[in-house]
Amino acid sequence: SRRGRDPLFGGVMKYGDIITPGANFATTLEFSKDVKINGTAVSAGKYSVWIAFEEGSWEFLLDESWERFHGPHPVRSDLKYGFMVTPTEVALENETLTFDFPSVHEGGTTLRMHWGTTMIELDIEIEPTPLVNITAKEAKRYVGTYDVDVAMIPPYTIFEGKRTYEFTYENGFLHTIMDIGPYTDPHDMAFYPKSTNVLFPVMLVEGVPAHSFEGGLLYEFTEDADGNITGFEGRLGGDAIWMTGKKR
Repeated sequence: SRRGRDPLFGGVMKYGDIITPGANFATTLEFSKDVKINGTAVSAGKYSVWIAFEEGSWEFLLDESWERFHGPHPVRSDLKYGFMVTPTEVALENETLTFDFPSVHEGGTTLRMHWGTTMIELDIEIEPTPLVNITAKEAKRYVGTYDVDVAMIPPYTIFEGKRTYEFTYENGFLHTIMDIGPYTDPHDMAFYPKSTNVLFPVMLVEGVPAHSFEGGLLYEFTEDADGNITGFEGRLGGDAIWMTGKKR
C-alpha cells in the first residue's frame, strides 16, 4: 500500500531501478499458450514480472525464472522479454497496487497496473481456441429452470446459499446468467460440450465468447432412466463440488 509515501515513481521507486511490482516474492504472469504482448511474441509459460523505471518511459520485463524473491534485483540484459510502456497519470488514486483486465475479448485482453495516480497498460493478443458449439437439438435437453446450491469456495465465491438459474437457447448459445452472490457481478455464461452430459462454461461479453473455463470448471449433468436431464454438479479443478443444481 502507498501509506502516504510520495512520490511513488521517481521517489520510492527510484529511476534506474528494476523491481518487481509487489512485495515479498516476485509477481508472476502465466500463459497457457503462446501470446503477443504489445506485438511481441511470448512463449507459453510462467514468468516473474519486473519493471525498469526511467523518467517518462518504463520497460515491463518478464523473466523465465519465476520462483524468486523481490531481491536481489535481476540484471536487465538477463531477462527474457521486455516491452516499453508509457505511464499515464489519472485522476483516480489507488492506495493499493492493483492489476486488472479492463477489456477482455475473443482475441485477447488488456493488462492494467495502477498504483497511486499512475497507470500502465499492455495489450495481450491470443489466438482463440476453436470452440465446437452445442446444437439446438442437443441444447433442448438442458433448457429449463434449476434450483442451485452454491458452496463457499474462495476465491471463486465468498457466497454460500441458493440461486435460481434459467438455462435458455438463444442466438446460437445454450446459456444462463450466472449470479454467484452479492459480491460478484452476474456473468452471461454459454455452455459447450466436453463429453457426454459434461459441459464447460464460456463467458460471453457483448454476446461473443470471451473466456473459456474448460480447464477449471466442468458441469456434469445427470439424467433419469428416460434420458431426461435432472440436474448437475459444477466441479472445480481438483474435483471439488462448487454448486449443485436440480431441474424443476
